[in-house]
Amino acid sequence: MTGLATAPRDDDGAGDGDQRNVVYLIVVGLVVLLVAMATVTATTLTGPDATASAEQAPAKKLHELTVYWKVHTGDSYRSIADRTGLTVDDLERFNPYVNPDTIRPGQQLKLQIRIPRSKPRSPRPRVHTVRSGDTLGPIVTKTRHGLGWSQALNRKLDPEALQPGDRVRLRK
Repeated sequence: MTGLATAPRDDDGAGDGDQRNVVYLIVVGLVVLLVAMATVTATTLTGPDATASAEQAPAKKLHELTVYWKVHTGDSYRSIADRTGLTVDDLERFNPYVNPDTIRPGQQLKLQIRIPRSKPRSPRPRVHTVRSGDTLGPIVTKTRHGLGWSQALNRKLDPEALQPGDRVRLRK
């Protein structure tokens, strides 16, 4: 065979080309191993897999929804479910006494099984801003406590020297 050069061989019979191939394979193997390790580490550190996230998404959506849906013209359980991310079964479960075929505009449908209670507001004001002509007696009558209670809450305030704009605490 003429024209073909043979690689020089060492004493053990391996040529320079064979050594280069072995080194190349070792380097490629190490790179593949590092990429695999990085992938495993990244997926482990990012948290749960996508299926767990997909299962948690509806629960999160339910929490972010408003409490009621006001029915508009042309709405049906299917269209409301599509817009809110709920299912028709959810809407039927949340509104057991509502016939889905007879909903009408203006009607309110529950979008959550439990309606959160609003925090009760105190009927009494917390502070009173003194106006011209005010004295401590009439101001304190806004509370159920006496003058002594009001003076204990307003230690730095002199009842005899009230000025318009002063703020009198009425309750804790």
